[in-house]
Order: sequence, then C-alpha cells, then structure tokens
Amino acid sequence: MSKDEGGWNSSFSEKPVRSRLRRLVDWINLTGVKKVHSLIDKVYKRKNLEMAWEKVKENRGSGGIDGQSLTAFEAQLGPQLARLQRELEENTYQPLPVRQHPIPKRDKPGEYRMLGIPAIYDRVCQQALLNRLEPIFEPVFDDASFGYRRGRSTKDALRKIWKEIQSGSEWIVDADLRDFFGSVDHEKLLTLVSQRVADGTAANQTDNAFADQGAD
Repeated sequence: MSKDEGGWNSSFSEKPVRSRLRRLVDWINLTGVKKVHSLIDKVYKRKNLEMAWEKVKENRGSGGIDGQSLTAFEAQLGPQLARLQRELEENTYQPLPVRQHPIPKRDKPGEYRMLGIPAIYDRVCQQALLNRLEPIFEPVFDDASFGYRRGRSTKDALRKIWKEIQSGSEWIVDADLRDFFGSVDHEKLLTLVSQRVADGTAANQTDNAFADQGAD
C-alpha cells in the first residue's frame, strides 16, 4: 500500500474502485458477459480426457486411497478413460476420499499439515474440468493474483512486489487462509461458478470432483 494526500491506497487491484459494496456475484461477472452453456460434453470429450491424463502423468506423484499408481492406471488407460467418460456423461461420477498424508510444518517442529492426495482417476477428472474451466475464469482473476495460475510463478509475484515498492508502496502483509479447500462454502462457490457457467451438470461435477479434496 502507498500513502497519498487522502490517506492510504493500493494499486494492487486492477479493477476500478466503486463507491458501493458489490455483491458476491459481481466479482465474477464484472462485465455482464454471456454465460457458457453446454460445457459438460466438452469436459468428457475423449480428446480432453486424454489431454488431462497426459498432464496428470507429467505431474507425477503417488497414488490415492485406492493404491493405484500411475503405471497401473496407464496399463488400463483405455478402459479407465472410457469409464470416466461414461460416468461424466451419465452424471454418475463420484470421487473417492483422498488419502491423507502428514507433512511436517516448516519452522514448527512436531507440527504437521495434512496433504490430501486424490486417486489417479479423480485427478484425471479434475484436470479435465480444469482444462475447460480455466479459459472461462482466467480473464476475471485479479492481475495481482499468482497462485495456481498457468504461466505465473513466485518469481512473477516477487517482480510485482518490487514494482509496487518502487512506486511508493510501504507495507507488505503476509496472511494465510487455514484449511481453505477443506472449509470453503460450496454453495457460495457454485453460485460464483454459475455466474459464468450455465451448465448445471458441469457445475455439480465440479463440486463433486473437489468436494473432499481439501486438507489443512
């Protein structure tokens, strides 16, 4: 934040300052753009599922609660993707609970945070949804947001901070949301999704895919 004659202001947000409080949904549909219809058929399209699998494979990682590894999943890739395609098309997909794995907290000896590891099958579904949802929501994210965004890194965030310091900002606030993914209000989340996606099936599957994926 930087100080001017009228007090404190922030240049971190690229959105214009408004005199009235905005409704929750206003943050997602700032320009009143048309909603996306019939999205689920693009999610379960075989090519999209194959692309999702390649991304999951590229990211590597261990298996979930079902014990299935990437190698085992790939050995049955055709049937696995056919099953996922069918379940998404018929709206019967249900994710498995995540496998909880304790991770030691940095600088806090004896304390742990729980990392939720989804099954490979569910990770493919999540990535397939992300492939279709990311282009829809990316344009409305704040320019000062860098976490979990394609093409953005911690180095980009540091460059943004340095730019703000050079422009006169004097305060840096370090904050964290505890157990966000485990405690997020899914009703509000779906309300926000519905401002851009009119496909109820796609919205519900998004909720299903991430329902129990959170960990502290």
